Amino acid sequence: MKLREGKISILSLSIITLITIVLMVFEFNSKSKVKTEYFEEKLQAAELTQQSFDVIKEAVNSLNIPIDRINDPNETGLIGLQYSPITTERGDLNAKLTSTNPNFAGMIVTFFKDAGVKEDDAVAVSLSGSFPALNVAVLSAIKILRLNPIIITSVGPSMWGANYPQFTYLDMESVLNQEGLSEFKTVAASIGGEEDIGRGLSPEGREMIDASIARNNVQLLDVNNLEEAIIKRMEIFHEYGKVKLFINVGEQTTALAGADISTGFINPRQIKLGKGLIAQFSKAGTPVINLIDINYLAEKYNLPITPIPLPEVGAGSLYYEFRYSVSQAIISTIILLIILFLVLRFDIDYYLKRRKDD
Repeated sequence: MKLREGKISILSLSIITLITIVLMVFEFNSKSKVKTEYFEEKLQAAELTQQSFDVIKEAVNSLNIPIDRINDPNETGLIGLQYSPITTERGDLNAKLTSTNPNFAGMIVTFFKDAGVKEDDAVAVSLSGSFPALNVAVLSAIKILRLNPIIITSVGPSMWGANYPQFTYLDMESVLNQEGLSEFKTVAASIGGEEDIGRGLSPEGREMIDASIARNNVQLLDVNNLEEAIIKRMEIFHEYGKVKLFINVGEQTTALAGADISTGFINPRQIKLGKGLIAQFSKAGTPVINLIDINYLAEKYNLPITPIPLPEVGAGSLYYEFRYSVSQAIISTIILLIILFLVLRFDIDYYLKRRKDD
């Protein structure tokens, strides 16, 4: 091979630079849209959630319950009143609107997979009338993954939750069972509110919740204080055998008591303090899914906050991600290494020859 007679020319460096740019352009253009892990389960759960939402809306219309198009702009029927006789506390309308996105079911499937639960595993579920849409998303994910839920529901909702006395969350659950979209039923229900005994509600409001529990043939969790409410819940959950996961929806005192607990998936034994359900399960080595601070979860998993209109089922980074071609990157790297090797080899030969001539 004949050695070149001078230093690397500007032309050679320009050609190398151009080749590098071309290879980079090819790599950037190799980006493709691919399905994320657990795609099928997440999509099925979200589709079932949307079907359930549609059935609930039909029930709302059949009961002549007016849908507030200002506070429920997507007309889901899942947003209740600001105040009603069974409203237990203040609530964040934006969080309630965000929760009506059926794609939350996909996020919940991801949490279940993180927890490592398998088909037929028993999971303890604490639902709240404050977030009926999330309740439905949780049960849809459970059905798709074929888990066995033990459900206890706190019926009394916060503002904008399932607070129509004639159509509480338990009524929604019954409708979904009647239509064949769910086979899961709450095994016990409490009034909710402060201390989980309806404190802060009027006698009329407590009677309305009792009536809801009775007409849906659910056992009333009759307790005298918060400590008793927590104990009875744990007893019911453990009646059904080994619980592999605990799921909490909403800021329920029975779940959160005595500890500052984050939202989302919580690893076993991560919670060291507290007397609530989450702390007890966590300290016993059971993973937890805590669905509070809904807007934060939406931001974290790239779900829109208070979307108008609602996104399509299966839309977003929960289901798809963009990836670059690894094989093309390897080929491009090899090409560049060969070019650089040849250039350096010629350069070394040039300087060796020059020193020899000197």
